[in-house]
Order: sequence, then structure tokens, then C-alpha cells
Amino acid sequence: MTSHTITVVVPKQLWFSSNRMPRVHAHRQNIVRDLQQLAAEQAMIQRLKPLTGPYYADWVIRYPKGVRTDKGDPANAHPVCKALLDGLVPRWLQDDGPLHVVRESYARGPNLNRPSDHEIQLTLTPKEVQ
Repeated sequence: MTSHTITVVVPKQLWFSSNRMPRVHAHRQNIVRDLQQLAAEQAMIQRLKPLTGPYYADWVIRYPKGVRTDKGDPANAHPVCKALLDGLVPRWLQDDGPLHVVRESYARGPNLNRPSDHEIQLTLTPKEVQ
């Protein structure tokens, strides 16, 4: 079994973090729905293969051009990552509960060479491989 990787460009209007959540609940729900749809679209475009069994989810977060490299804690991207992961269930992933996602890690990648967007790369690795 091999790892599966998907990369999603998150536009500025869909970005939020643990430190900066949308104040209006309905607005947050709309953003989450759009992120889920974005993940599903990218999974189709990038031909993500369905994955069964427990897996590790490793996230690499790339911030826009100009963001200081000592800012932007990658784990703060969890709300966006969670929405993206939800967008892959059930077509590509059976579920995202603790029996299926046994570990998640967050790392910061190099800044992008363009402003505004964030880029998130998710690598799903079956537990048996590591």
C-alpha cells in the first residue's frame, strides 16, 4: 500500500484559523461547506484513490508570500484541514474518526511566491506502511 497525496489551494476568502475564527456561525458553516466541496473537487481532479483501513494524515501548510516565517503556526490551520478532510468522506475515506485517522501531524512548508492564497498538502499513509 502506498501513500496518497492531494494539494489544495485555499483562497483568502476561505481561510480561517484556530486564532481567527469567523464570528458568525452561519458564515463559518458556509466556509466549511465550500472547503469540503473544494477538497472533493481537487480529489477528483488529482485522481485521489480511495483509502481503506487506518491511516496517518500529514498536513503541510504553505502560507502566502510575505507572511513572516516566525508566524503562522501550522497547527492553527486545523479548522481548515478538518473541513478538507471531511470533504473526502465517504468517497475517498471511509471515515475520519479515531479508528480511521490514527494520527495527524502539521508542518509548515515554505511560503508561496504569491500573495493571498494558502496551499495545503495532505498525505494519507496507511498505518501498515510506517
